[in-house]
Amino acid sequence: MSQIDEVLSTQKSLERRFSPLEEMFAEGMEAVQAQIDAAGPGKDTIATVAEEFRTFRVIMYKLLGLLRRDITECSWQIDEIRTRSRRKALIFQGIPEKEGENCKSIAIDVTNTKMGLNLTTSSIKVCHRLGQSNTDHHRPLLVRFASVKSSVWRAKTRLRGTEIAIKEFLTKERQAVFVKARQHFGMRSCWTQDGVIYIKVSDGSKCRVTSMGELKPLLTKYPRLHSKSSTGAKQDADGGGNLKGARR
Repeated sequence: MSQIDEVLSTQKSLERRFSPLEEMFAEGMEAVQAQIDAAGPGKDTIATVAEEFRTFRVIMYKLLGLLRRDITECSWQIDEIRTRSRRKALIFQGIPEKEGENCKSIAIDVTNTKMGLNLTTSSIKVCHRLGQSNTDHHRPLLVRFASVKSSVWRAKTRLRGTEIAIKEFLTKERQAVFVKARQHFGMRSCWTQDGVIYIKVSDGSKCRVTSMGELKPLLTKYPRLHSKSSTGAKQDADGGGNLKGARR
């Protein structure tokens, strides 16, 4: 099944579940309204209407819960598809920007000169700056590799001590999860691999999350013990998935 088929399948599933529930809602509301309109001053009539309304309210809460679950599932699938499309891409930060630059040549120079790799221009499918030009800072460089992304990712530690950093091209949703996790657990306890956020919690175990729904229970289970610097998280927020001008 293709990625588009997965989304369409989920959408159709939502429609099949929602239509009968929508009809039930409309019929129930009309029935309750009719009884309220016809209700006299008698206590028995009012009590009957109240009981039926309470029953209908329970049904509606179940309906909302079902829809919320399905919408969350649909959103997760879309985010997963976007993540798959970004798995061969990395973001290079801290590279000086020059007018008329050749982005591929710049990326190759970094990987070969500073990281000790041996890439060619054919190793890179797409390479361009992200966002609108800004004189206040150098825009990040988005690099989509043909098939060598994993070797570049493993060699990123060789950039320590330089102004250049490499990070994964996370979706907006996962970038928000990553930033929140680092703010709570600390920069050194959180990292990403192929779009998945990994967290080393206080008891030494490693947790894997891909959504805010998966992160929230960890925030509750492992309270923040002391203040941690949010500088790195702020930088992540500025240079992550919520970037304008990104080409898919």
